[in-house]
Amino acid sequence: MNKIIESAWIELLTKATKKQETASGTAGNDGVDLYVPQSRLLALAESNRAIPRLIYLSAQDSAKKNAYLIVRKLGMPSDYFWKFEFWPQERAYTTLAKIVHRIFTTIMNEAREGKLVVKELTIEPLQIRIDFESCVECAGISGLKHGICYYHAGTFAGIIAALLNLEDLDCYETSCHSSGSESCSFVLGAKTNKDFVRNFEVFLSPPEIKIDLLDRLSSSLKKDSVRSLGNMVDANYLRLVTANILLDNPRLFSDMNSEVGNHFGHTISGIVDKFYSGEKWKEVENYYRDVCRLNLEIIDKNSEVQVTVKETSTTVYSTKEMASFLEGELSGLISGLTGKEMKVKESRFTGDGLVIILVP
Repeated sequence: MNKIIESAWIELLTKATKKQETASGTAGNDGVDLYVPQSRLLALAESNRAIPRLIYLSAQDSAKKNAYLIVRKLGMPSDYFWKFEFWPQERAYTTLAKIVHRIFTTIMNEAREGKLVVKELTIEPLQIRIDFESCVECAGISGLKHGICYYHAGTFAGIIAALLNLEDLDCYETSCHSSGSESCSFVLGAKTNKDFVRNFEVFLSPPEIKIDLLDRLSSSLKKDSVRSLGNMVDANYLRLVTANILLDNPRLFSDMNSEVGNHFGHTISGIVDKFYSGEKWKEVENYYRDVCRLNLEIIDKNSEVQVTVKETSTTVYSTKEMASFLEGELSGLISGLTGKEMKVKESRFTGDGLVIILVP
């Protein structure tokens, strides 16, 4: 998983530094509807209250590990913020804001994740406030009373902690688009502050998460605009999200991904059937083409169903673990559409892509 995460960072940075911009809304191989990573993250978070902490810690860890790669790729000296804690506050704020803007603008403009601005900084105790507009993690989600942007909180904490060479820097969300705010706001600070630690723990221990993913899917199917940056996100963001979930224990979490994916596929089968209203296999193919930017070929062999997922160049589903949610979702969706409970008999990679065999 670490190699997949590193390759995703490298690809994003290479695109960004070469200014290889791709227009929002295209059907190219580098993009997916932002509903896809949202559904993976939020379906998992709904299933287990421990998942938000897992997402945060995994994102933080991988961001720290790849921070040097990011700094080097952007041509910055690795000790740029040497003795940062002794800098005058005005210099610290101006310099950090400029560098953070450069790093995150470079990465997130390319990935189409959102727009970040440093709003405030204090040195003692160290606290950094940032705003994140058009956040891909929660765009189009509403009705919650707490923030859900765990991946980005971990990413911000990991990169900035590595830049400043601080081990005890963490981050929590103070306001979120999903709870009615215009943008998502985050606070980064040291865990030596009791108030900070309390707010941080509350953020990572939310009450039961209940999100209307069917309503969110309906918006994507109807091509409703949910944010100013458009509804597309770079597929490397999906790679990073997926690999980070699996980072700690790929085998254990791939099994969980598959189970959650199966339940999720069952849940969305009704809205997919209603929206496409056609032959069942075409409904499945159209859903994955329109929302996930995947080309599927389905062959019904009576005793089994063979689904070939023709892989895009992004290699989002390059390992069995990475494809676990997709496998579960497919089995649940096809079960719901046909009224016959299906399970994955086997899956394998071939020259054509990922082949999944489903049987009753």
